[in-house]
Amino acid sequence: MKHFSFRRPVLGGIIFALAMGFATYTFGEISGFQAWELLATSSSGISTLCYIIILGSIYILVMLLHLLSIKVLKINHLRLKYYNDLLNIARLATLLIISSITVLLLLNIPFTETKIFSYSEYFKIYYTILTVASILAGGFIAEITMIYQSIRNIISDKKGEQTINEAELSLEESMEE
Repeated sequence: MKHFSFRRPVLGGIIFALAMGFATYTFGEISGFQAWELLATSSSGISTLCYIIILGSIYILVMLLHLLSIKVLKINHLRLKYYNDLLNIARLATLLIISSITVLLLLNIPFTETKIFSYSEYFKIYYTILTVASILAGGFIAEITMIYQSIRNIISDKKGEQTINEAELSLEESMEE
C-alpha cells in the first residue's frame, strides 16, 4: 500500500499559487491609478472565488463526515489508518473557510470609494488581495487533491482486503475438501 503523503497536493497548490501570482505580475507594472481601477473591477471576481471556496470546503467537510460513517471505515484498523489523513483534510478545509470569510469581510471595505489612500497604496492593496486570492485558490486545489489521494488509498486498501478475504475463503474450502 502507498503511504499517504501531503507533499504532492501541497506542492501542487503552491505551484498553482505561484503561477497565478506570476501571471498577474507579468501583466506589467501598473500605476496606482490603474491599480485603483483594477481593484474596483476585480473585487467582485475575488468575492466569487471566496464564495466558491467556502461552499466547496463546507461540502468537503460534509463528505468527510459521511466517509467516516460508512461501512468501509467501520473496520477499526481502516479507521485508525485513515483518521489522521481525513483530520488533516478537515483542518485545511476549516482554514480555507475562515480565510475566505475574512477576505470577504475585507473586500466589503469600500477601498475605492475612500480618498484616504494614495494611488501608490492602491498598488500595494491590489497586489496583496491578488496574492491572497492565489493562495486561497492554491489551497483549495491542494484540498481537492488530498481528498482524491485519500479516497484512492481507502479504495485500494479495501480492494486488497477483499482479495485477502477471498484467498482465505478459498483456502478454507480446500481444507474442508
